[in-house]
Amino acid sequence: QEQLQSLKTRVASFCSLCQSCLSDVDAGVQERAFMVLSDLLLVFGPQLPRDGRDALAPLVLLPDAGLQSQLAAFLMDHVFHHACSHEELSATEDTENHIEELHQRRVLLAGFCKLIIYGVLELSSASDVFKHYAKFYSDYGDIIKETLNCTRQMDRQEWARTLLLSLQQLMTELLLQQGPEIRASESFLEIRELARRFSLLFSLHQLRNRPALLSMHKCEGPWGARGAAQGLSLPTHPSVLAREGIQFAFQEALGPGPGLPPLNLPFLEVLSEFSPRLLHADKA
Repeated sequence: QEQLQSLKTRVASFCSLCQSCLSDVDAGVQERAFMVLSDLLLVFGPQLPRDGRDALAPLVLLPDAGLQSQLAAFLMDHVFHHACSHEELSATEDTENHIEELHQRRVLLAGFCKLIIYGVLELSSASDVFKHYAKFYSDYGDIIKETLNCTRQMDRQEWARTLLLSLQQLMTELLLQQGPEIRASESFLEIRELARRFSLLFSLHQLRNRPALLSMHKCEGPWGARGAAQGLSLPTHPSVLAREGIQFAFQEALGPGPGLPPLNLPFLEVLSEFSPRLLHADKA
């Protein structure tokens, strides 16, 4: 027991040190801290006490909301932000450096995805990855697709809601950037394309997917426990994220002016990409 307590204290201290390094001025230090944290949280994750290792239960280390938020923010800044400028990358003369940097970003992404697959992070955290599936398919498509397949086996309904959450985040970000007139924008069409790709994942086993598809469409109220971590990592309000499908689309617009149409109403077009997958009896 003394050894366990000593090790627990040291692990917690080391985790705190690595967390502080995520905000270091040196990008290399940040990336190294992220990789070490990913491994540390995986080793001391929920699976540690299994298979006859019950005595090790006190060592389980779960990230708090603040750390989850930092990990998600790191992913955006170091993995998806750099990959956005495909034109710049294709124009570079140093192809070898580009390949090496891409490999490093793939390692970072894989580390985050493993935390989701092994239950260290909530499944809803995968929305920070899934929403980039179409845009960065050439760089990370294989990693994200494998994560989609693995998380689908964990909990189909929560997985479906995470897909929906990804689309809701993108929708909210687009509305914040461009205002209500978004239906003709290229970004909105990209969200619909992402929804179409997600819908293909429901093509087989209609009966097995039925509860998941219904939960995406029907108004069943708040879900998940993402909370403050989600609000910190993305420019979206938690109350917007805590609605499903139709309820999200018909959320009333805030501000003066009675009779304004719901701001998220175009989301029905996004949701319609999943509707053909519904059983005939559920479409009503």
